[in-house]
Amino acid sequence: MAVALVGVAAAFAPAPQRRVAVAPLQMANNPGALKRIRQSERNRVANAAWRSRVRTWTRKTKEAVDAGDVDAAKECARVATSTIDRATRRGIYHKNWAARNKSRLSKKVIGLILESKGGAPKAEPVEA
Repeated sequence: MAVALVGVAAAFAPAPQRRVAVAPLQMANNPGALKRIRQSERNRVANAAWRSRVRTWTRKTKEAVDAGDVDAAKECARVATSTIDRATRRGIYHKNWAARNKSRLSKKVIGLILESKGGAPKAEPVEA
């Protein structure tokens, strides 16, 4: 009787979940193609994490510049530049994209620094 109860309890217990590494809609028929699918998925997740990290630090830098916080803007720009460089070394971004975005960030931070020192005021739009 006890054996029957154990079997019944095991039948209603939730089955352990297996992690499926292969995409559900795949057409691979050989081990090499299955491996490539696994690698592509792993790389996609890692690249998405790096892109998110870059976007986060870029946003934080822009928010610090908009708030007028020079120290926070400098620190966020330093971290953002480093993060962009690291992502570029990993092949996530093109080197020209990285250079362009680092330049844009540094121009904003330098403009904020000059403005805070009373150097160059923000340029007013010229009406024609």
